[in-house]
Amino acid sequence: KVQLGNKIKEVRKQISDAMSVLQMEELKHRRRVLRRLGFINEADVVQLKARVACEISTGDELVLSELLFNRFFNELTPEQCAAALSCFIFEEKSNETPTLKEELAKPFREIQAQARTVAKISQESKLAVNEDEYVEGFKYQLMEVVYKWCNGASFAEICKMTDVYEGSLIRLFRRLEELLRQMAQASKVMGSEELEQKFETALTKVRRDIVAAQSLYL
Repeated sequence: KVQLGNKIKEVRKQISDAMSVLQMEELKHRRRVLRRLGFINEADVVQLKARVACEISTGDELVLSELLFNRFFNELTPEQCAAALSCFIFEEKSNETPTLKEELAKPFREIQAQARTVAKISQESKLAVNEDEYVEGFKYQLMEVVYKWCNGASFAEICKMTDVYEGSLIRLFRRLEELLRQMAQASKVMGSEELEQKFETALTKVRRDIVAAQSLYL
């Protein structure tokens, strides 16, 4: 019994040691990704891009920070910004495959391209990332819905545009509000008053009517 107990302890220690090595390896790979993307320098000193990324927690902070620094959002209207950000927070299944107009299709293609770049760098840095799965995680199905809402459509109108439940739509808009606040703060850290203003404008367009109601039974 004592021998068996000792054997179990020994095996547990071996597993624990192996896990520690794996975690250290993963940390090393993650640091390599951050260096490649310019979030930290060769001496592991945090750069402005990393400080901006720290403001974002509701969406993929690496891709969003890259888009911010690549001036992706500078070219978009507040309504397009809100629609683009829906790709970062919509996680539910939708059987619909809406055809996007170019005003939304182009930003979505750029999001996909940026996500693919981050995935490739992660793979090259030896992180276990499936490029296609990573890119497919950015879903466009509610871009048109969010865009119409920000342009003044009623809640009844946008509900007819999608098979996503009403409660899920409200939750999406709530998360979108949170992400827009974070993006405004990230823009402030960047020193871009223009972008900060744009995200705040988008926030006011999202936060109206039923979305702004305080008591919702979801």
